[in-house]
Amino acid sequence: MEEQAPDMQAQELAVEEERKPVVFAVRIDPVLREQIEGLRGITEQSVNDVGVEALEGWVAKTLEDKTVRQKAMAELDAEEKRLQERRSAIAGILGQTATATETSGEAPSSPSRS
Repeated sequence: MEEQAPDMQAQELAVEEERKPVVFAVRIDPVLREQIEGLRGITEQSVNDVGVEALEGWVAKTLEDKTVRQKAMAELDAEEKRLQERRSAIAGILGQTATATETSGEAPSSPSRS
């Protein structure tokens, strides 16, 4: 068990690093910017807080849209099809050893030379 602990810690650190906030800049109309500055002054929110709140609202609304969800599923299906075609092509190149390895979970054996 002790041997796995460092690996788990490394994985947790990797996840934390992936979740670090990143800059996402947008260009907006100067009038909208003035409105935002005025309102955020009243609400005492930072520009970042206002932007994050707006983007989270947009994402939530967009994810509720059935058309968007259907397009996302269609893209996933198309990607799965591309991966299956690639897998078949690679299996064809490697011969039957690729499909035998898939089902047995064993490493392919090298062909014997007679």
